[in-house]
Amino acid sequence: MRPEILRGTSSLMGSDYEMLHRWRLAFARASLFGASHMLPGWNPHELLGAPFAANIQSFPWIPTRLILLFFDPGVAFGVGVAMAAAMAAVFAYLYCRRAGLTRIGAAVAGWTFACAGYFSSRVMAGHLPLLEAYPALPLLLWLVDRALVLERRIDLAVLAVCCTCVALAGHPQVPFYALASAFLYVAWRARETGWNLCARVAAVMAAGIGLASAVWWPMLLLIGRSTRLLHLAAPDNDIAMPYGRLLALIVPGIQGWAGPVDLADRNPFSGYPNNAYFWDTASYIGILPLAAAIGLGVFCVAKKRFPQGRWAFLLWLGVAAFVGSLPLAQPLLHLLPGTLLRSSARLLYVCTFCAAVATGVAVDAVRVAKWPWKTWIVHSVLALLLALHFADLWRFGHWFISTYPRDEDAPAFQAVLDRELDGHRIAEEREDTVFSDADRYDDAGGFDSIFLARFDRGYLALAGEAADTNEQVFDASVLPPVALEALGVGFVITTEARDDLELAAKTDEAYLYRVADPAARAEYVMRGAVEFADEQKIPAMFAAFPRYRLILPADARKEPDASRAEGGVFETHYSRRSSDEIEVKAVVPAPGFIRVLESYDPGWKATVNGAAVPVVPANEFEMAVPVQDGSSVVRVRYETPGRAMGTGLSLLSLALLGALVASHNRVRHA
Repeated sequence: MRPEILRGTSSLMGSDYEMLHRWRLAFARASLFGASHMLPGWNPHELLGAPFAANIQSFPWIPTRLILLFFDPGVAFGVGVAMAAAMAAVFAYLYCRRAGLTRIGAAVAGWTFACAGYFSSRVMAGHLPLLEAYPALPLLLWLVDRALVLERRIDLAVLAVCCTCVALAGHPQVPFYALASAFLYVAWRARETGWNLCARVAAVMAAGIGLASAVWWPMLLLIGRSTRLLHLAAPDNDIAMPYGRLLALIVPGIQGWAGPVDLADRNPFSGYPNNAYFWDTASYIGILPLAAAIGLGVFCVAKKRFPQGRWAFLLWLGVAAFVGSLPLAQPLLHLLPGTLLRSSARLLYVCTFCAAVATGVAVDAVRVAKWPWKTWIVHSVLALLLALHFADLWRFGHWFISTYPRDEDAPAFQAVLDRELDGHRIAEEREDTVFSDADRYDDAGGFDSIFLARFDRGYLALAGEAADTNEQVFDASVLPPVALEALGVGFVITTEARDDLELAAKTDEAYLYRVADPAARAEYVMRGAVEFADEQKIPAMFAAFPRYRLILPADARKEPDASRAEGGVFETHYSRRSSDEIEVKAVVPAPGFIRVLESYDPGWKATVNGAAVPVVPANEFEMAVPVQDGSSVVRVRYETPGRAMGTGLSLLSLALLGALVASHNRVRHA
């Protein structure tokens, strides 16, 4: 929390936050504080619309994210980072104290964990959901220890609730590592505390995770219809810790620095396919923790006193996580179906915590050891080493903490867009965001780690990309004019000059281009003009000639009845009643379809004049609703698939948790 942030003149820099999380936070904030006071199921501002409530990364229902609702999204990132760092330090301190370390040793471990490179590097990367989940591992281990030793109902209940919160965190990978480690910890401690108690604690944790089913069941269903289960090429950020990058854990910057780190200008990152290799491996924790781990190992071997209990668990956990982060473990991970946990290099999160705890253990060992020198000399040397450790991590971490002035001026091109956009979408350059008013206009592009499979196939075909391309950024600003028209894009905002579009305005930083004939948000298509094809062929057929075309799956031929002649005058009027509801008023001369330029998903339900009708996937990733001749009021509403089932599973888990806690015998062992 730099002074300029506290004064309100600057914001903390975080690239992913600025490109993605800031606008999702603003969208959730406007909805929850608006008239409906509900989190929308659908977000119309990204791509051609995308599931919102079902995607746990959109808005995680955890206490720290709820607190951010009360802050302007321009400053909320700094608040979120500060809370995550503080909790990481406090929870690591509390765990180490319960494990038997002194206040000094526990404080060193907590500070090291909170200030490690795994955390600080991701501040500039803007990984808010990952940073929010970062304190999870020490929190769960501390609560497991309390539940196993104190055996109080309140500790079981708190552990369950915290498991719920960890499961709800927006970055699934770090919570998975934390929860898996906590379950292993329970099993490891069974030899000391007894299998019956450990089984009850594990059941309570499982029930706590089950409480998150109201969110996770829709998420699992979303994953089942997303790109995560397609046979795509490996994504750019599916990274195992390269053997060559292990040197960066000792000498940071040995292979250079990635932008926007200032050092990248003098020493750019090189030797690897892309900068994702830097950001997923910038996990420097300092020289002292490495020296502490080596020193403890040498001491154990020399004295033949090997770690026991908790310390043995953390030793094996850290070693297993480190090995799992290396390329040799990749073949095993690739045996799993789909892509659920990418980038095994992120296992260094677990190694970071274990190394931080080892630092605290070493500090306490030095303080109690019998040295031939006077105590004040030993303490002075130790204080000097800790000061150097502070300076070492500060030197590394401060490169990733940067601010930028808050700009209260209206975004460039806003006047033109407000005057001429007329309900169409924009296509803004994603890599170098120059406009970023995503809560005001709908963008045909998007940035995420999970996309609807239908949209992915259709978009890649329009862009001329290979069908197995694995994208996290869909940049609609680079699409050809015919594709932009088909997606209903009225204007393109880009830093690159284009000679195939009409220039509408320009600034020193960017161009605004006008698209000649963008498709309307809703159009009527006569039954006779509709094409039918096998679903596998539709993306390529549509991409070959996307404008003024409606291609439906072959099994949609029966909708609607086309026994009457077609032709005549028609009109359609599109309106958006809310994020989750679209209304189209149409007067049509014959049976046909209303094509709605919005991403298709099974959650969409339609009525025509109050009667339920099917929503048909059109052109692979859009929607079509069958209508008969005459006047029709078409309403299409989104309902998150799996919400009712997920809520039921959460209630069942709550009942199970209540029974487990209520039946627990209160036997205090410590």
